[in-house]
Amino acid sequence: MKKLKIIMLFCLLFTECPAKQEVDSLYIRYFSWEDYKQPHIITCNNFEDEMPYTEYCVSDRFEIDRLLGSMKELPKTSDTDFCVGCKLLFLHKGMIVKKACLNSKYVMTSGQSYLCTQELMNTINDIMHNGVIMNRQDRFLPNKYGDEYIHGREALFSELEAYYAKHVPESIRKNGDTRIVIYCKSNKKGKTTKIERVRIYNTNLSDSQTKDMEQLIYRFFMKKVRWKPDETRMESDWITIYYKIEGDQGIIP
Repeated sequence: MKKLKIIMLFCLLFTECPAKQEVDSLYIRYFSWEDYKQPHIITCNNFEDEMPYTEYCVSDRFEIDRLLGSMKELPKTSDTDFCVGCKLLFLHKGMIVKKACLNSKYVMTSGQSYLCTQELMNTINDIMHNGVIMNRQDRFLPNKYGDEYIHGREALFSELEAYYAKHVPESIRKNGDTRIVIYCKSNKKGKTTKIERVRIYNTNLSDSQTKDMEQLIYRFFMKKVRWKPDETRMESDWITIYYKIEGDQGIIP
């Protein structure tokens, strides 16, 4: 039994490494420290779609460790929505192992919100000054609709097509093309928490048929869909789905 405990302790010592020891490179995507003045919320998830940021690459382990050290000293705060002006991506062998999003007031990382400090901003400014500019992005194109689904976009539309064929009456399916728009929210674990609206666009449908379609689509997204877990997801993040049903031929995203 004593030998077993020693073996278990040995395994823990060599498997639980601090995050900073796993990081060999850093990407900083920076727009502004004062991004909280934007007219609407720029979140960690839509930052690349909204902001003309500059991207810096850093491989100096000393600088990376210095930044991680500064982040360990941040005071915790309650979960807070804020406009993101800077995004940090920590990588190990090309894979993202840690993300952080921040402005001059707040930082979100590992599912926890913190108060930003002047020391942290100074550290990031120094690192950017010495880093290599990889990209000056004027505008990113948005991701394809449905990419947030836990099994990927194609799986989402495949499952939705099966649900549509099973539950939507033939009288509706034969009424020409139907365009559908959904606005919903998910928590950090990927569970749908809110559907703001379902919009059905087909002038050939009666009011009752449109209402039936809205209820069916609502049930599908609320009960059947799980999104990818995301520790940086905010209450202000919307998941938007656009798709078209072509007559009786299934869904065309």
